[in-house]
Amino acid sequence: MSTRPAADATDSPIKIEHPLGGVLLIKLNRPQARNSLTMDSWLALEQALDAAAENPELRAVVLSGEGAYFCAGGDLKSTPAAGFRATASVARLDAAQRTMLKMRSFPLPIIAAVEGGAAGLGWSLALACDLLFTASDAAFVAPFVSRGVVPDGGAAWFLAQRVGRHRAAELLFSGRPLLGDEAVAWGLANRAVAGGTVVAAALEYAASLPAAYGHAMELGKRLLDAAETLELKAYYELERVTAALCQNGPEADRARREFQARAAAKPVRDEPNKKA
Repeated sequence: MSTRPAADATDSPIKIEHPLGGVLLIKLNRPQARNSLTMDSWLALEQALDAAAENPELRAVVLSGEGAYFCAGGDLKSTPAAGFRATASVARLDAAQRTMLKMRSFPLPIIAAVEGGAAGLGWSLALACDLLFTASDAAFVAPFVSRGVVPDGGAAWFLAQRVGRHRAAELLFSGRPLLGDEAVAWGLANRAVAGGTVVAAALEYAASLPAAYGHAMELGKRLLDAAETLELKAYYELERVTAALCQNGPEADRARREFQARAAAKPVRDEPNKKA
């Protein structure tokens, strides 16, 4: 077990806030470095996700950056290496991959709120979220090739899945910025809003999500994840199992009873007189 400080410690690379009931706000907390990611960043984010997954009061998580920029990617001033294994040189990437896989399997929606921009591994982090809200003028950029490295954090996978190989190649090989409005048009973001309002928009959406159907939300998220990797026949098998779990569970029973109560409460309308 890690002996590092708790995720909400004042010197932590992330901040934890509870701005609305049922919504958790996680902020990358290195604004002096445009929230670039160190090994401690990934360990703190992983710890925060583990704690959030055990909180039955939550309905969604919003991930943002402290200050005017979401995330500039991996911190080039800190070492990406740790340990003595053969893969010690990419220990930070191991932590990043582990954390982003945890985000994908997290039982609730995670919404990225991108102000300013997201670069490199920071863009990968935003793409690993379930939804992405952005400022219209935020810039997304994948400068890996120009730095002599390969796309990491799943950048090539996410981009190819979302926009196809050709468009992904354009972004990855050129490293050109993609602005927020264009990201929405390409299907890489859900909403583009005015700068300075992204976190508020993401929080408002998160608070609007149904709180009483967490199991259906969790299993629905698993189906979305499987849709990107499974062939249809295998997907249908997973769909059958999750459908059975939901249809025989307490949430579906409660929803049926609530629907029946609403239907019974509606006034009966007289049929209009029919002409002979």
